[in-house]
Amino acid sequence: MIILTVISLFTVRIVLNSLGAADYGLYNVVAGFISMFNFISGTLTIASQRFFSIEIGKNDWDGVNKYFSVNFTLYLAFCILIVLFAETIGLWFVKNKMVIAPERMTAAVIVYQFSVITFIIGIIVSPHLALLIADENLSVYSFVSIFEGVFKIVVAYLLYITTKDKLVVYGFLLFLVSIIINGFYFIYTKLKYKKIHFYLVNDKSAYKEVFGFLNWNMIGALASVGKGQGLNIVINLFFGTVVNAARGVAFQINNVVSSFSMNFMKAIDPQITKSYASGDKQRFFNISCSASKISFFLLFIISMPLMTNMEYILRLWLKNVPEYTVMFAKLALIDALIMSLTDPISTGIQAIGKLKWYQIIVGGLFLLNVPVSYIILKFLHNPFIPFFVSIVVAFFMMIAKIIFFKYLGKISIKEYLKQVCIPVFIVSAVSVMFSWILLKNPEIFGMLLLNVCTEVAFISVMVLFIGLNKCERKLILSKIPIFKKFYKD
Repeated sequence: MIILTVISLFTVRIVLNSLGAADYGLYNVVAGFISMFNFISGTLTIASQRFFSIEIGKNDWDGVNKYFSVNFTLYLAFCILIVLFAETIGLWFVKNKMVIAPERMTAAVIVYQFSVITFIIGIIVSPHLALLIADENLSVYSFVSIFEGVFKIVVAYLLYITTKDKLVVYGFLLFLVSIIINGFYFIYTKLKYKKIHFYLVNDKSAYKEVFGFLNWNMIGALASVGKGQGLNIVINLFFGTVVNAARGVAFQINNVVSSFSMNFMKAIDPQITKSYASGDKQRFFNISCSASKISFFLLFIISMPLMTNMEYILRLWLKNVPEYTVMFAKLALIDALIMSLTDPISTGIQAIGKLKWYQIIVGGLFLLNVPVSYIILKFLHNPFIPFFVSIVVAFFMMIAKIIFFKYLGKISIKEYLKQVCIPVFIVSAVSVMFSWILLKNPEIFGMLLLNVCTEVAFISVMVLFIGLNKCERKLILSKIPIFKKFYKD
């Protein structure tokens, strides 16, 4: 993740400067339109991981193969539906409704088509990746992610030197990288899991079980995409592609930083599911609580120095900083921090499988992002509105998730608040006050370095001795070489 962070920040600068703010924003909104269908891919992947994890926990590989085939069949069906929609209504929307300069329309349509093909390839490979994660085979995932980062450096370099239409070249190169990476995952899983092969399952109850799980998950997944790409389109409709560029940069930062906690969750998700499947409710609760805190702290320890020094970092990182980017990035990170705190709860509820009212309430709240932002923007023409709406919605979602976790997981809210919310609040409040009172906005690189080191050190100490309990602190310190002799397994 450290390697990928450096690579991502480096390549975004080159890509933004090569494309320019207008084309960079254009790519984000056009490719993002297809990314809206990630709600289908994401929902299927969550379902696959859940069913795979439960069957692996039972050591039933025939069951894994059965659910792999069921999920893959559903993936193919959704692929057909997405292609039909993308090449009719989707293409019409891009050509007639998006705010795109006429001379860039051809390039936009070409990028759109590359995005459609890339997305379909990703969906087909998703069950293979879900199998790797469910089996906790994460070393391969890590190495391939690093290679993907290296490919993106190559993409940035080729984009920098090309004399062709840079937007079209960028779309094609990312499409090529997608083929290479997804092709590897497909081949690797075929060789690694020789017991797993696709066949047409005749068990209607299996399709009904998986589809029933998918139905309610669709609400939350659709809302997630609406928040990400739906708001991108809303901003395009009100403010155009230059503001889309600012939001694109802000969310590049957000994605890079959030990936630390997201990849931590890739490692912990199977454990939460397997703990529930085995009937070990205490371990299920303990892992969910620890994961909630650690997921938040991993994000916070990186986000806080960024927010404190955002203006200088952006000037240092990008030659030309699009208007609104500084505030967009700060607000996006605050939103991500709130969401990260209850991500493990979502995994726990997915493991329980009782999703109807959870998705109706929590997913319903999530769905409010786009319509509420659109309505308010009709009256207040301010590009910050969608970010403020997202933060408020995220806060109410957090409360709703904790309440559902109590009733579905049979856990004590008081105990959850004691183990998770209070330590998180104390660490966050004290760290913010420390930064606000003692640290100044940097004017030179040396001052930035001092700020970051001071802040990271202070937050780390706060997390270690206030944020974590005795068992969590012992576990973490036992993995650090200089403390190993003091902590034995």
